[in-house]
Amino acid sequence: MRVHRMVLATAFTAVAMAPDAARAQNAGLSGLLLRFFEGANPVILVTTTHPAHFGAQPGAQAIMSAINRSVASQIATFPLGSSSGGFAYTFDPELGVFSRSTESFGPLFAERALTIGKGKLGFGVTYLHSTYDAFEGQNLRDGDVTFYLQHRDINRDGSHLSPHFEGDRIEGKLFLDLDTDTTVFFGNYGVTDKLDVGFALPYLRIDMKARMHYTILRLATAPDPLIIHTFPGPGIDASNPNTAVNEADVSHSASVEGLGDLVVRGKYQWKRFGAGGVAVGMDLRLPTADEQELLGSGATQAKLFAIASGGGRKFSPHLNLGYTFSSGGGSAIGELPDEINYTAGFDAALLPRVTLTADIVGRTLRGAGRVEVQEEVWDFVTRADVGADGRPLDVQLATFPRLTPVTGDLNILIGAVGVKVNPFGNFLISGNVLLSQGKRGLQDYITPVVSVDYSF
Repeated sequence: MRVHRMVLATAFTAVAMAPDAARAQNAGLSGLLLRFFEGANPVILVTTTHPAHFGAQPGAQAIMSAINRSVASQIATFPLGSSSGGFAYTFDPELGVFSRSTESFGPLFAERALTIGKGKLGFGVTYLHSTYDAFEGQNLRDGDVTFYLQHRDINRDGSHLSPHFEGDRIEGKLFLDLDTDTTVFFGNYGVTDKLDVGFALPYLRIDMKARMHYTILRLATAPDPLIIHTFPGPGIDASNPNTAVNEADVSHSASVEGLGDLVVRGKYQWKRFGAGGVAVGMDLRLPTADEQELLGSGATQAKLFAIASGGGRKFSPHLNLGYTFSSGGGSAIGELPDEINYTAGFDAALLPRVTLTADIVGRTLRGAGRVEVQEEVWDFVTRADVGADGRPLDVQLATFPRLTPVTGDLNILIGAVGVKVNPFGNFLISGNVLLSQGKRGLQDYITPVVSVDYSF
């Protein structure tokens, strides 16, 4: 018995303290969360006569896979903002010079119908820092995302009432620190007065620290005179329940950095009126990054969208409506879903060198699925509830919140507000904040954004 405990304790400690061993089986940041419930990760030590039966958890693994897919897809396809820059020019053939089309410097996370101007070139850098706070309204840092593991059905009778110790459960609370730093290099060139082409290339650093805090819920075995389930620990005596170890932690962490997926862009101004107009655009996102490390999606995406913006020189409302066609996807994401995209807002020149911008950025990921919290009723029996013939005399009930993958669309909404300042020449400095709206998907409540761009 002592040898059996020592072997299992050693196995548990090896996984808890040496994540590199697990990393060999799940290479890349995309597999980090999936290590918690894989078959090679022992979760429970049993000190009596039956072996550990809280090892592989297919149900919990399915839920964690759904969470992992949502996290991976949202990080890899986070909106990069506009690459068209803040200056737009019109050539005056009578004077032979270019003049500013509008006094406003335009939005940061939307497109306006104005083009930069034939032969004009703009480039810049945008930096975003995201510290993700919640998933589907569940706080990631406080352990709100909770799993309830169940004992294997060792006698294969289709229930967890016999033997009675199958009624015990393990509560696993996920504590996740997930931070991303995204630096986007962008450029834009006016091929003609009506046609712009550009690019956006992100460089990402992703830090992920995940800890699962396990607690044994002795629903069925609390009255037993012997320890049935316990985690590894010194001084455990199966005949003395006071020596049981009821809680344990397993942690995994990793950091990666590198280039993200390249986005190639084009915009054609179909009709112009004043300082506004109507245009069409396309963003082509190419799978150039490492999807195993969550730097890219592994998919090719083509976003086609229409742009309408007002004609005022100092105040311009704008509206973008589009659809993103997706093909392919990495192993962590699977087939990336198509998207419906929409952005609405305005930019206003408060002063000759200061512009206020405000936008609502919406994404509907079609058929992406979600994870909902539903109520689960768990039935169990104690040893005293079992008759001499082995049949339950009474059944106890407990209620737990249960994470459940559901089908359907995932709607994500972000508010963006900020200012653009022109300190000199054609140089712009922008400061924005992105504000998560609603409780869907992966959320960073407040994302600071700074950007600089220059046109010549």
